[in-house]
Amino acid sequence: MTTTGSEDVQHVSWVEMQYTDIVGRLRSISIPYDSKLLQAKIDGSSVGIDDVSSSDAILVADRSTLAYIPWLNGWSRAICDIFRSNSTRHSADPRFTAQRLEAYASELGMEVLLGVEVEFFVFEKLDVLFSPPTLAGYRFKLVDRGGRGSLSNYHSSSDKLLEYRVELVNTLTKYFNTVISGHHHEVASSQLELSVSAGRPTATGDSVQTVKYVAKAVAKSKGLKAVFMPKPLHGENGSGMHVHASLWSGSKNLFHDPDDVYGLSQLARYFVGGLIYHAKALAALVAPTINSYRRFIPGFEAPVYAVWGYRNRSAAIRVPVARGEFDTRVEFRPPDPSANPYLALAAIVMAGLDGIRKSIDPGDPVDRSAYEMRAELRDRRLPSSLLEAIDELYSDGEFLKPVFSEELLERYINAKTREALEVAAAPSPTEVLVYQDI
Repeated sequence: MTTTGSEDVQHVSWVEMQYTDIVGRLRSISIPYDSKLLQAKIDGSSVGIDDVSSSDAILVADRSTLAYIPWLNGWSRAICDIFRSNSTRHSADPRFTAQRLEAYASELGMEVLLGVEVEFFVFEKLDVLFSPPTLAGYRFKLVDRGGRGSLSNYHSSSDKLLEYRVELVNTLTKYFNTVISGHHHEVASSQLELSVSAGRPTATGDSVQTVKYVAKAVAKSKGLKAVFMPKPLHGENGSGMHVHASLWSGSKNLFHDPDDVYGLSQLARYFVGGLIYHAKALAALVAPTINSYRRFIPGFEAPVYAVWGYRNRSAAIRVPVARGEFDTRVEFRPPDPSANPYLALAAIVMAGLDGIRKSIDPGDPVDRSAYEMRAELRDRRLPSSLLEAIDELYSDGEFLKPVFSEELLERYINAKTREALEVAAAPSPTEVLVYQDI
C-alpha cells in the first residue's frame, strides 16, 4: 500500500472499508489490514440494497483508493465495490452505476470528464432539539456572519475558516490523492466551496465522498461541524454541487467549436437539450431531500427554471466563460451535496447523451434573469417538492436504463418516497410560528 503522506504505512493494521448506500450515505466496516485480501461481508438489507431474505453482500476494496487516515493512528481507508458473490457485481451498487456509465460512453467512442463544485457550511455549533411530540427546534452558532449584498463574505478570508480550509485541502491532497482546483469562502455566512478537478465519473464520485468524509473529520478535530444539507439557513444562499461536464474523443473536446459565438459545438447543444428535457426527472437524483427544495426559490443563485444561458447563474444550465478548447464545458446547477454523487453524475450524463441521441434542440439561451420570467417559463419550473420530483423520475426514467439497473431505480424510488413521507410528517418550527393562532 502506498500513500502520498510521510507516515510509515508498514505499520497500518486496520482498514476502513468504505462504500456508499443507495441514498448516498458513506458507510464502512473495519477489518484487519491484509496486503493480499481486502474483502468484507455486510448485511445488505440493513443498508437498503437487499431484502432480508437474501441479504449477504461482499465488499471488495479498490486498491487504487487506499489511503492513510492521518487522524487514526495505524488506520487506512479504501473505497469498495459491492458484489453479490465473488464474481457478480451488485446491481444496486451506486459506484457500479458510475462505472457502467464509463463503459457505455466508451462504447459510443467518448470519454466523460466531470468537475464538481462542492459547497457546504461550517458551524461553530449545531444543536438539534427534538423530543416528539412536545419539542422540536434547532440552533446554529455561526463561525462568521455574512449574507447577501454588502454583508457578503464571498472570497473573504475569515481567520478561522481560512485555517480550516488550509488544513482540509492539505489533508485531501497529501493523504487522499484528491485534486482540488480551488477553494474559497462562499456568499452565505459560514459557507465554503471546494472545486474538485475534472475526472472520470467514478473517480469524481469518489472525490466527492472523500471531500465530505474529510471535511467532517477535520471540522470535528477543530471543534466545528461541517454540514452538507442544502439549505440550513433561512434568508441566505443554500449549498449547491454544480457539475461541469464535457465529452472527449482522445484529445479533442467534443463540446468545443471555435466558430460558434458561445464556443459550443452542436453536440454540446444537444447535450444541453437533453438536460433541459429531463431536468424534472433529474431533480429526484440531484436534489434528493426535502431540504433541497428550500433552495429552489428565486433570488438566491439557485436554479428555478430548466433553461440555459451563457454566463447566466439564474439558469439551470450555464455555459461558463472558457479560455479555449480544454476549458469548454457545460455547467448543471440544480445538484446539491445531499445527492448520491455516483447516481447524480451518471444521471446527468445519461440525460445529456439522450439529448445527443435524439438531437434535442435546447432553444435560444436566456440572456436575462430567469427569476424575472415567471410567466414565460411556467412550464419549465423545476419540481417544488421531493415527492413531485419522484413522480417525475417514475414517469421519465427510461433514459437512465442503459446504465441504471431496474433494481437500483426501484430501491431508490422506494427509499426516497419513505424518507419524504417520514420527514414531511413532522411540523417545522416555522409552521408552528406561522399557524399557531389560526
